[in-house]
This record gives sequence, structure tokens and C-alpha cells, in this order.
Amino acid sequence: MARFTYKGQDATGKNVSGTIDANDRKSAIVLLKNGGINATSLTEGAASPAKKGGKSGFSISFGSSGSKIALNFLQKFLQLHAGGLPVGDAIRVMRMRLNNPQEKQLAETIHKDVCEGKTIAAAMHGFPDIFTGNTVCMIEAGEKTGNLVTVIRNLIDFLETKQSIKKKFIAGMAYPATVCVIGFVVSLIFLFFVMPRLQKMLSSLGGELPTIAKCLVVASDLALHYWWVILGGTLFAIIGFFAYKNTPHGRFNIHKWSLHVPIVGTIIKENFYCQTANLLATLLGSGINTTETMTLAENASDNLFFRKRFIESKKMILDGVSMTQAFEQNEIFPDLGLDLLSVGENTGDLASSFREVFKIYHTALLEHLDMLTTAVTAIAMGTAFAMVTVLALSVITSVLKMTSSMQI
Repeated sequence: MARFTYKGQDATGKNVSGTIDANDRKSAIVLLKNGGINATSLTEGAASPAKKGGKSGFSISFGSSGSKIALNFLQKFLQLHAGGLPVGDAIRVMRMRLNNPQEKQLAETIHKDVCEGKTIAAAMHGFPDIFTGNTVCMIEAGEKTGNLVTVIRNLIDFLETKQSIKKKFIAGMAYPATVCVIGFVVSLIFLFFVMPRLQKMLSSLGGELPTIAKCLVVASDLALHYWWVILGGTLFAIIGFFAYKNTPHGRFNIHKWSLHVPIVGTIIKENFYCQTANLLATLLGSGINTTETMTLAENASDNLFFRKRFIESKKMILDGVSMTQAFEQNEIFPDLGLDLLSVGENTGDLASSFREVFKIYHTALLEHLDMLTTAVTAIAMGTAFAMVTVLALSVITSVLKMTSSMQI
């Protein structure tokens, strides 16, 4: 089987690209057409690594949000599987009935992998941009324990909550972002059009600009004559940041440093507490033992700093240390969370304790998100007000200067 790289348009006319596995070129074109994609370019590449245990043989550039696609996929799968259809049949029906070309092709690829003997979790693992490590390990736990329906219901609730928080945050940030954009545009108009004209008028009358206006004129001159330096420096900084972030050491350090940013660092921590508590509650509640739970959950966190601490905690637990002590030493949860886990270990009901931890830090996460939105809004409004005040003062003082020069 060969791998083909393609470019084309989906049913909505949107440009898409990706790779697909097929026996020959004609088969690849047929598969793409069945998926609603009209290929404009098709190039044969290396043999598919799918048979070697690599990632899924099909990849595509998804235009929609990965988390939204994952949520839609799981919701439709749950409806069919909970209704009595086996996993393979449920995905096969989804493949035939889905209208979204991206979701349809995702279902086709997962169905192909499942038919070849893979578990649904292993098939999902080939799409890390859609199914996170947290999602995959929960699905894997559901398959191992036979509680797939229950696990997926819990997962859908978690993803819906996460999606709701994301929408709320984006809606809250829309206003300050708009204010900043408007303020920036107004500042550019004053710097590049209004101030130069005022300067010429005052010069023709033998007057001088006030100090505040001179500073703005200097700023506009620098921007006009050295824009390439500013643009080049900005691009260099952005490229350098992402180049550093793409190194293992750099990504780890950035994840570590982000935890010390005011408010933002707290939100990152509480998001980790919620995600970890929800995952461990689901795994332990499904009947999986502590050792296997820690193994499944060790790579679920996206933050490399927390992931390292979790793996260190796992090693301690395997050596016989209690979960509470291991988490306390590696600072996985704050004191309140640890107290709840201690109660859970003493009563033999850790799953319930993790559910309580999730509820506590989910509430705290929502509060700090509101706090961040309020802070950003206040900063944006303050910055816009300061910019308008400086511009207004420069214009008023310039006009007064001009009036004085005309009287003389």
C-alpha cells in the first residue's frame, strides 16, 4: 500500500491537504471523492507506516477546532454504541451518515484501523491534534474494563464543560481586544496623518510644537523610517521564541515559566488539577488498579513540567509510597486536595475524593478566568484611555500654540 500526498477542495469549497493510503493512484482518487474531496494535486510518496505500528495511515488538515471535532465524534459514537451497536458497526454507520467531510474521513480512518484489529483508543492515538492524551487514555480504560459507554459519557461531560469555559473566555476577551484594536488604529491615524500636518502648519507660522507633540512626532518618524527594523526585530523575536519552544529543553522551560505568570499561572495549575482529578476519578471508578491508573495517566498532561512531576509520583507509588504522600512531595495538588485524597485512601474510595477535588478546582478555575477577563478588560480600557488622553493633549496644546503664533 502506498501513501499519497494530496491537495484539493472539500464539499464546501475549502482548501484541504493531507495524506491518504491506497493501493494505487486511482484508488486514492476514489477514496478522496467518497470523502467529499476533489483532489487538484496527488503525489505518491513513501510506503505507509501504518503496518509498522505507526500512526494512522490517514492525516488531514482539519479546519475546525480539534476539540470540537472530538466532541462531535464522541457524541455521535455514544448514541450508536449505547443503543446496542458494537464499536466497529457504530463507527461504520457514522462513516456513512456523517455530512461533515472532515468528520467523515476521520470516521473512515478509525473504522479502517478498528477492522485491522486495533482498539478504538489506538486508532484515536493517530490523531493527537484531535484526541488529546487525556481522551485517549480514558477511552483505553473504558475498553479494558468494559465500561466504555460510562467512560464516554463522563468524557463528553468534561469536554462540554471545557468547551463552555472556552467559549465564555473568548466572549469575555472580545470586548477588550476590540478596544485595543480601535485604540491602536486611532493612534496610527494621529501619528502618521494628523501630527505631521500640525507640525507643518506650526512651522509655516514660525511656531513650535509642544513637548508632548514633539515626542509623538519623533515616534512617528521612527516608525516611518525604521519600520523595517521594528518589523524585522518583531519577526526575529517570534521566530526565535517558537524555535526555542520546539526544542525539548525550551518547551519544558516555557511550560515551567508559564506557571509563574500572575493569574495565568494559577489558571494553568487549576486546569491541571481539574484534568488530572477528573481522569483519575474516571480510571479508578472504572475498576482499574492504582498502578495501571498511574501508567495510563502519566502522559495525559500537556504541561511537561507537571508531566515530569506526575511520572516521579508514579515511581514513588510503585515503590510503596501512598498516593497522598507522593503527590504532596511532588506538589501535584495543593493542601486542600491532598487532605481530600488522604480521606479517600483511608476510606478506600479514592474515586469519590478525586471527584470532589475536581469540583473544588473547577469552581476556582471559573473564578480565576472571570478575574483574568476583568483584569484584561481593565488594562485594555486603561491603555486605550491613556493613549487617547495623550493624543488629545498633544492636539489641544498644538492648536493653542498655533493660535498664539497667529496672534503674534
